[in-house]
Amino acid sequence: MQGLIDFLKRNAVTLVLFGAVLGFVAYQKVPVYMANKKALERPPAAFQANSLEGQSFSLESLRGKFVVISFWATWCMPCRAEIPILNSIYDELHDEGLVILGITAEEEAVVQGFLKDRPISYPVVIDDLGRITNRYGIQAYPTLVMIDRDGNMVDRATGLDVLLKWKIRNRVTGSFF
Repeated sequence: MQGLIDFLKRNAVTLVLFGAVLGFVAYQKVPVYMANKKALERPPAAFQANSLEGQSFSLESLRGKFVVISFWATWCMPCRAEIPILNSIYDELHDEGLVILGITAEEEAVVQGFLKDRPISYPVVIDDLGRITNRYGIQAYPTLVMIDRDGNMVDRATGLDVLLKWKIRNRVTGSFF
């Protein structure tokens, strides 16, 4: 018992700082997690949008495909890290029914400038006035929404997920590899 007390005395500042950081992380993450969990209880919001290349997309037209909607921004560092992951899985599974839409509420000129240096292989949609973003209740970037082939929202996550590629592959093919 005396050893524990001595340990606590020697490491009190470290333990308080660790507790404060842990509390801050929980304070930041828990509301977003709860919002994402609650969003899964509702059907995905219908939308109609055109990609920068002129392709027309609607939730109804994508039925029968596995859809990943990536809400992102050019200034978002986790979004920038996520783009190569999404490019890779899109190139790999596009022929198996995977559709990825990158939706941003930024101006087209800003996005076009960004895409010159960082190409995106999946369709990018400019969300004028943030209508789609608001319908999906996006609170932070990146947020990914996954919609199965029957049109049901099966996953929604905010933040960079290092296992994203395997999660999408498993949803589309039934295998992690």
